[in-house]
Amino acid sequence: MVHCPHCVAKSIFRWCMKGDIVDRVLSSSGCAVSMPTQDKLSKYLKLLASTGKSEEQLFRLGSAYLKETLEPDPRYSGC
Repeated sequence: MVHCPHCVAKSIFRWCMKGDIVDRVLSSSGCAVSMPTQDKLSKYLKLLASTGKSEEQLFRLGSAYLKETLEPDPRYSGC
């Protein structure tokens, strides 16, 4: 069955909204993450999902976002 890109994006967006991708990113990080950080991650992934990113792209981008949030690179902190 072939789906148009718009339908695929809507499906991924709904999947992301359920929190499955957020849970997957959090469990792969192995770190305890506060609720405010989880909320920020969720909002970030919802935004990306609305642009039509694939599930794998969402996972990789979410993992990178979480890593940079938890362990920011001091070269880019502005200090």
